[in-house]
Amino acid sequence: MQKNISIFDIFLYFFDYFNLYIIKFQKKAPIMNSSQEHYQNIQKRIKKRNAQEYYITEVRPRNLIKNYSLRMNGYQFAFCLSGSIILKVSGKEIHYSKGSFASFSPYNTLEAYNASEDFMCVLLMFEKSFITETLNNIYFLERFKILRSKGVPHLIFSKENQQIIITQIERIKDSINQNNHLFGRELVRSQIIILLYELENILISKNDTLEYDDTKHIGNEKRLADFKNLLLQHFYKERKVTFYAEALNTSIAQLSKLLKDTTGRTAKEHIDEMLLLQAKHLLSSGKYNITEVASLLYYNNLEEFSRFFKRKTGITPLKFSKGETTTSG
Repeated sequence: MQKNISIFDIFLYFFDYFNLYIIKFQKKAPIMNSSQEHYQNIQKRIKKRNAQEYYITEVRPRNLIKNYSLRMNGYQFAFCLSGSIILKVSGKEIHYSKGSFASFSPYNTLEAYNASEDFMCVLLMFEKSFITETLNNIYFLERFKILRSKGVPHLIFSKENQQIIITQIERIKDSINQNNHLFGRELVRSQIIILLYELENILISKNDTLEYDDTKHIGNEKRLADFKNLLLQHFYKERKVTFYAEALNTSIAQLSKLLKDTTGRTAKEHIDEMLLLQAKHLLSSGKYNITEVASLLYYNNLEEFSRFFKRKTGITPLKFSKGETTTSG
């Protein structure tokens, strides 16, 4: 049985609740002036959203639900620190042991089987929108082989590279634990991006054993780049796949197959993702009300925009703009 599940809901299934790295607030807060109260309100809002967009924790046998197929919306990096486990990744059975690393994309299904009693891995999870929200480039993450549609289901690190990754993971933990830092999100984002570049360097160096086939991406790179450039220019107004297929002198079926094979997503999913990320960016900026955001994205009316946003995230644009968390996307 397979279940589509939010990256955040998975916490309740997989992890010991008391081990989570969540900002903790004092039960009895001191008397504050208006500016201090405003500051704490900002911190609470940041905390609420951060817990939904990135996470890091340790996974042990007692935290696992076995023989149950799950799919998560975010990216997951898992690094085995001890013991062993058998996972079925998108139907393929893989054995992991100490020193093993895996990258799972939102398009992977995961099912845990046997885990040794001493199994332990550190798991980092983050959403695409968290990394790209300040970069103005929805495709920033797709430059990394480690994050492509099939992920990297199994990578064996050398001892030297193990230490590099462990050190960077500790830096991410430290950044997450800086509870009162006004730029905590930016610090965490920067440390995750550094980890991505370290992993990319390991892949390119070819010093490690890797199960990854990149041949399909090389041949389609030009056509994929053309589609991305076209989408960046026209996604505000053009939401029909027909427009992009005709502009690229191809059929809808061929374009959809190209995108599905190389990115794991259809053309319509790319268009919707671009619109959603831009909508989140505009709503989070605090510069525009919901009606203005709908207008900037060329929606005919507010109701149409609200239906799209709620369908993709599970909440209304108004709730999102107030800091409430999404259930997907």
